[in-house]
Parts: sequence; structure tokens; C-alpha cells
Amino acid sequence: MGLTFAPYDPSVCCLCGSSEGLTGEHKVKASALRSEFGNESMVIGRVGESEVLRAAQGPKSKSFHFSTRVCGACNNRNTQKADLEFDRFNTSARALWASGKRPRVALDEPRYAIGSAPYLNLFRYFAKLLCCHLAEVGAPRSLILGRFAVGRSSRNCVWLAVDEDWTFKQASAEIGPHQYAAHGGLVVYGHVRTGEPRAFHSTLTIGAVRYVFYWQLNWLNRLEIKMAHPDFYHWCRGKVEEAKLMPLSETEKLVLGLAAEPTNQST
Repeated sequence: MGLTFAPYDPSVCCLCGSSEGLTGEHKVKASALRSEFGNESMVIGRVGESEVLRAAQGPKSKSFHFSTRVCGACNNRNTQKADLEFDRFNTSARALWASGKRPRVALDEPRYAIGSAPYLNLFRYFAKLLCCHLAEVGAPRSLILGRFAVGRSSRNCVWLAVDEDWTFKQASAEIGPHQYAAHGGLVVYGHVRTGEPRAFHSTLTIGAVRYVFYWQLNWLNRLEIKMAHPDFYHWCRGKVEEAKLMPLSETEKLVLGLAAEPTNQST
């Protein structure tokens, strides 16, 4: 049985491992930001952290890029279909929300039948984001997740929920409709007793629509991380211990999308 991870290496593409033509990848797609903000300048920050607000000169700002790198081929040809499918799906989900319907209904469209090319490409987009989030914290590169992200595999291991962003909804009740975009960083799920990493979770929000996505590790993934990548394994355990000492409040869980119920329509 082959390995499912490659050692962390910041000098190679976090999707395929190539060292050719490395470039940045957006945390929030420039096209999605343009659909929400146009080409206006904007400010990046987190609620309650005004002291770290910083300016971003429009949707193409480097402020919206991951610090990790992807190669030119993966940034363009290998993930282009996934990027375009996300744009199409996001337009549909936002239209549903604007008409008073649940944005999640967009997943029920015939276009996203299980195993269809649009279905796979939509989930590939979130696999790419997870690969980038993991690389930012020094995680070993998942070969399974990376191959799926760049279209070299049809094995979907990403879970996805689409709902109305809780933070957007609370703010709208106070200030009315407004422009909003956010990403949730990386959340580690771990075994409550051993601290062993079990899953990795993140979110992406464009306007009112939030995408909650995660990758659930199987027994082989967990064993390989523990035995072959002990530094990352202990980093994860440390995060779990921190969470046990300072449990998240119900509000923080809602902000992070931990109350959502992602589904995986695996093929």
C-alpha cells in the first residue's frame, strides 16, 4: 500500500509537487471579490480585531493570496475548470439566497448529479483550498487531495455545506445589506482523549453565502501522519489541547461554521 502524503516542502507546488513556475493562489477568488465589491479598494480584518485591519488595493491584491505556492500549470490549466465551476455555482447559490431560498438548493440542480464533471470540478475547487490551507501550517502534502484537486483523480474526499453566513446575517440585522467576504483559515478536528488529528475544516464566504468544507482522515491517513510526519502530528495535538483548555463558545462555533452539516456525495 503506497504512501498518501509527501513531506512538507515550501519550495514546491502544494498541489502536485512541481517546482516549476511557482506563483500565489487566492484565498478568495478575484472574480468572486469583483462580483461582491467591484474593483474598489477594501479592508481585510476579523470581527473584534480592528487593530490588525489592513488595506487591500482591489480584488487582485497580494493580501488575498496564500503564502504557500502552486505551480503555473496547477494555477491555470489544471484547476481552471474547477475555478470556472465554482464561479458558476456561486452565482446560482447567491441568486437563490437573493430570492429567499436556501443557497444549498443549488447542489440539487441536475447539473451537479453525483459523479458528473460539474460536480467533481466544484468539489475540486474546495480540495485546492484545503491543500493551500494545510501547506500554510506546514502540513505534509496530501497526494490524494492534491490529485483530486488538479483533475488527476475522481476520488472525492471533500465534504461541503452551503448556507447563509452567520456573521453576515447578524451584521445585516444591525446595519442592513452590505458587502462582505471572508475565509475561515484552518480548523483541526482531533480525538478528545489522544489529540490525534481526525479532520481539517475551513470556510469561504462571498456576500451572504458561506461554503463550509472539510476533509475527514481515514485510518491510513491518521497512521501515516503519526508515524511519518511526527512534527505535524504533535502540532495538531497541541491545537487540540489548546481547544480543550479554552473551549469555543457557541457564537465562535457559529462563526466558524462548526454547526453546519456538510455532506459528501462521494463517487
